[in-house]
Amino acid sequence: MSSANRELKAAPFYQEHLPTKVIHHGDGRMKMEIDFTDLHLNAAGVVHGGVLAALLDVASAGGGSATIEDAERAYGVTVSLTINFVRGAVAGPAQIEGVVIGGGRKTKFVEGKIHDSSGNLVATSTSTVKVIDLGKS
Repeated sequence: MSSANRELKAAPFYQEHLPTKVIHHGDGRMKMEIDFTDLHLNAAGVVHGGVLAALLDVASAGGGSATIEDAERAYGVTVSLTINFVRGAVAGPAQIEGVVIGGGRKTKFVEGKIHDSSGNLVATSTSTVKVIDLGKS
């Protein structure tokens, strides 16, 4: 299942401060876009590492949940997240992606990446995600 061009349904923090558009959510992959603003920058003028970490967390959990046939009824919980910051990101558009690279039925291993509008790699992550099928409660 693929859902394109929809707003990420998330907690108020994300809706207000990290407004992200989902480009793809299905087949073990979640891809999103965001437009970084001055609100996201640190004192050095680049996007704060905590903002990048939050986005990699969402993309990784989303990628994990996208392994359920009906991805809209699944929820991914990040169990562990390791981040490598590659370069600073400035204000402007960026893409975030989480892709499942292995795991079992409920536990997924996910790689995450953030690219800036020029295609430069900004950060990478590896994570372990537990997938909860909300349709089986």
